Amino acid sequence: MPTHLELVAQAAQAVANTDPDAIAQAFVGSLSTRNLPARSAFGSYVVLQNFVAHEFRSSEQFSKLGCFYCGLSQETKRVETEERVLNYPSQTHHTSIQYSAYDLSSFERRHIDKPGPKDLQMLRDIFASLRSLPAEAQLADMIKSLQGKLPGNKLERMKLLETFGYAGILCPRDHDHYSGGFVTSDDANSRQPGEFYKREWAYPVRFWTGRDGVNESLVTKYFGKYL
Repeated sequence: MPTHLELVAQAAQAVANTDPDAIAQAFVGSLSTRNLPARSAFGSYVVLQNFVAHEFRSSEQFSKLGCFYCGLSQETKRVETEERVLNYPSQTHHTSIQYSAYDLSSFERRHIDKPGPKDLQMLRDIFASLRSLPAEAQLADMIKSLQGKLPGNKLERMKLLETFGYAGILCPRDHDHYSGGFVTSDDANSRQPGEFYKREWAYPVRFWTGRDGVNESLVTKYFGKYL
């Protein structure tokens, strides 16, 4: 049974060994092909990029069995498998440290599609659609704006937008994102909007409205070479 100490070390090592350019390329190349296992790694990298090794400390907001920093318990019976990545985005969360660590450590074994002209145009169209949303736009408007721009179902569109939230591309200015530093499990999970339907979205995009727009500097950081 993996321990907190072992899983934390695996996560720190996985992100240290990651090539961010290869991860971004895989994400962009997945847009037209729906190569979802390849796409998954970008969200895992974004969440773990500022993750640091730490000792277990009980949550101050939730169950004492979970760590306040990463949410992991001191010991778990669960072992991540390739099947979980192959089923992405069904029942997966990039803020699950055990999943993201496995996702990154197994990335080199995955089939990757090189971005082509269609992928590059799709990426431009996605950001153009997000930029065009009015100030009063809500999460439902944002996910609807990607219909016809991104092949796949609603869950796939939602996960992509959540990933942009982790990266800070879609993040209110008064909230933290994972590009600026690792957001602790206690912090992310205790910040909940008043509207119940928004709580099914991941932090921080759950707080996004059209007024927040798109963080262009972070779009450039992650995808500048493809735009």
